[in-house]
Amino acid sequence: MPQIIYRSFRALGGWRLLVLRHFLGACFLAVILVLAAPPAGAQSTSGWQAFTAGEHDKAEAIWRPLAVAGDLNAAFGLGVLAQTRDRLEEAAGWYEQAARAGLTSAQVLLGAMYLDGRGVPRDAVRAYAWLHRATLDGHANAARARDAVGAALGAAQVAAAKALGLTLRQPKK
Repeated sequence: MPQIIYRSFRALGGWRLLVLRHFLGACFLAVILVLAAPPAGAQSTSGWQAFTAGEHDKAEAIWRPLAVAGDLNAAFGLGVLAQTRDRLEEAAGWYEQAARAGLTSAQVLLGAMYLDGRGVPRDAVRAYAWLHRATLDGHANAARARDAVGAALGAAQVAAAKALGLTLRQPKK
């Protein structure tokens, strides 16, 4: 195994985190596939219709003013659109807006981004916190992902992540 790959996996915490990363990668892929069926509150909106028709500029024009005004489904849509365009930092920002407003799909995607360091700094504690928040808000599969992340953390890190997760519904200051 090349030395750089070995060091990368070693820095991530060994085989447990490797298994976790594969598990969450599969979860992330499943979420992306589910995005073909947007969140229930957004299914009938013209933004999702434009997005699924491949009219991304039109979807952005519809969603942006709504998201700026605080619409969580529009913010989520802009996150998906930004991720589709490989603008991961922008996607993370829109997902965070939707996640803080309580959209569990955004909370899970943001947790996965923190776990992998895509668009945000790699931070397993923050990943756990977002997955914990999604679990508290009723996401069906977030607990399994959260527990997998927690298996690679120490007790103090899990406690800190749980405490952080309780604050993530508050507006960012």
